[in-house]
Amino acid sequence: MSPLFGVIEGFYGRQWRWQQRRELLDLLPVFQCNAYLYAPKGDAFLRRRWREHWPDSDWYQLRTLSKAARANNVSFGVGLSVLDYSDKDATLLAEKLERLNQLQLGHLGVFFDDMRGDDPGLADRQLTALAWIRQHSNAEKILFCPTYYSSDPILEEVFGERPDDYWSKLSLNLPLEVQCFWTGSQVCSHRLDLSDAVEAMRVLKRQPAIWDNYPVNDGRLTSRYLHLRPLQDRQLTATSYRSYFINPMNQFELSLPVIASAYLAVVGSNKAPHESFRFAEYRWGAAFADFWWENTHLVQNLGLDGMSDQQLHSMRQGLETFKNAPAAEWLDWLQGGYTFDPACLTS
Repeated sequence: MSPLFGVIEGFYGRQWRWQQRRELLDLLPVFQCNAYLYAPKGDAFLRRRWREHWPDSDWYQLRTLSKAARANNVSFGVGLSVLDYSDKDATLLAEKLERLNQLQLGHLGVFFDDMRGDDPGLADRQLTALAWIRQHSNAEKILFCPTYYSSDPILEEVFGERPDDYWSKLSLNLPLEVQCFWTGSQVCSHRLDLSDAVEAMRVLKRQPAIWDNYPVNDGRLTSRYLHLRPLQDRQLTATSYRSYFINPMNQFELSLPVIASAYLAVVGSNKAPHESFRFAEYRWGAAFADFWWENTHLVQNLGLDGMSDQQLHSMRQGLETFKNAPAAEWLDWLQGGYTFDPACLTS
């Protein structure tokens, strides 16, 4: 069976629009991708308000996405974060899963990321919740995201010291058919190769599901940059991972060339930069593709705080000559429209 390979919409901050998600499902087969995982941190009905059902309008949109995914032979998934689950929630969780079953999910994400982890009962509680979810879900695949999904020390700095037995309990008790996410040696890894897969195998006792945090830019520091370069320094074999998802930027249009490059980059081809530019030229026209490529260094290396006033002014003038969606996103970013809001972490 082919690995899942595609996009996880798993970022904080401003969400994509429903129409953009629908368009992505038409594009994924063009990009040689076969999976999409809907898990925006801004959807409260997947996180803080997971016990509640979506409003009718949002539920209609999710059903529409599921139907479109099947039409495109794309596996559609949803990422559910039951961070504060306890036994008294069992009935509510079963009801939530019964509703999700109507989407005919190709995969279901069970996410315990971004929560306090310094609790000796952490693994046991998560395994209990997972067992209940598996009992009530009809999803073809389950992808589990642990609280500590990398050996990066930043996770313990932010979420507390990892219990000594956390990884060993998970590796011993997670059913082998449950996939487990891993981001590499860092939360946002600059490169991913076979050594990362080997480390994940050592920790999780299974081939990892890779959660690649590029080109995502939803953090306090990263929101000051646009990550426009194609995916690079990803050298993995198809047998070293069970799924591969990249987490894109808040800017939908500007993320697309990176997504276009992902498959070729991961399977080891040197055509990824070319594929990225080719798609940009096809979608936006040669003039804007040239502007995008020529200014990538400024927005990706210097960012909003590193560019001079003259560079910012010149970039703004150049963008204003284009009347298209990526230019609008870029201008919005220049003008502070995507400034990181700490409130998004608790929304």
